[in-house]
Amino acid sequence: MPRKSGAATQIKPTAPALIIAKGVLLAYFISLCVFLVFSTLIQFTGLTEAVLPYVAYATSLTTIFAGAAYVSGRLESRGWLNGGITGLIYLAGLFILALLLLPDFSINAGYVSKVILAFVTGAAGGIFGVNS
Repeated sequence: MPRKSGAATQIKPTAPALIIAKGVLLAYFISLCVFLVFSTLIQFTGLTEAVLPYVAYATSLTTIFAGAAYVSGRLESRGWLNGGITGLIYLAGLFILALLLLPDFSINAGYVSKVILAFVTGAAGGIFGVNS
């Protein structure tokens, strides 16, 4: 029986699209956990809903950074690009969800800044992930 070479027994690397999907899902999961904790704080403390938009924005940016760092750490190359794509996919998922669940939701010019910020935050997370 012929002996297999080392190259034949190597494990095939995971596809980049699958790793990016895992990073986006990780970011969504972390966001969900933070929002559950924050909603509990609103329910049981004197905290008002007035701070909710700021918490949602900060949570989204933080989780985009974390998801992009995960993706680029796993892929180990082109951190800024993979991280930026992760941020854009995260934001696109939120847009699609909002279009499906909120009847009066519309995308306007103000969302251009959110798209740019999601890409830049993801790129920063990607750079961090590759270099850590």
